[in-house]
Amino acid sequence: MKQYLTAIIEDDPSYAAYLKECLDRYGTEHDCAFQVRSFGRAEAFLDSVQGLYDLVFMDVELGKGWMNGIEAARALRAAGSMAMLFFITNMPQYAPSGYDVDAIDYCIKPISYRSLSVKLDKALRILKNRDGVPVRIRVRDGLRVVSSADIRYIEVMGHDLMFHTEGEVITAYGGLKEREEELKDKGFARCSASVLVNLRFVNGLFGDEVSVGSERIRIGRTRKKEFMASLNKYLGG
Repeated sequence: MKQYLTAIIEDDPSYAAYLKECLDRYGTEHDCAFQVRSFGRAEAFLDSVQGLYDLVFMDVELGKGWMNGIEAARALRAAGSMAMLFFITNMPQYAPSGYDVDAIDYCIKPISYRSLSVKLDKALRILKNRDGVPVRIRVRDGLRVVSSADIRYIEVMGHDLMFHTEGEVITAYGGLKEREEELKDKGFARCSASVLVNLRFVNGLFGDEVSVGSERIRIGRTRKKEFMASLNKYLGG
């Protein structure tokens, strides 16, 4: 049974308990489980092992004098978390702020179980696409094996392929087209003739550029329509 580490940051204990009940019900109906930790303040959540969470439900309005949910979400992303982020609010006007922190959706109070279930379907579909497969990389002095989930993007540089992972850049032999075929069902899409992007690391679009982690990469004019379609499908749109 698949388990998802989940954080609920909500200053209303009764609403936090309600969300947990909904998650438990969803888990029973879909043969999965949510390991839930609840926090009344964003500061306490940010002091926890935040990078390990799969899903985060963040109340926007968190008690006067404390950090609000938007600020906490920015800190979460700055720390490198790729968690599926849901904002909890009774004020829909906060929605535009979600684009800044890659929030997957909003839970507008009072949220129904049916509505939450649809949102969870989308989030878990994305999480399942993040499961990596071994990628064999032939380097000059041998063979490296990395998980596809750790590759941010692959680019052609002269006669080499550069695998940009979370911790290093690996120079290798081979062609980009072959890698594109190998990874097409693992959430990768070509954004230009020379770059193949892991869509799980996309955190923004700026005109003809895509933000991948802390870098911006040019989207080729002839690839833009296909790339945007792949990104939209990956995000559940």
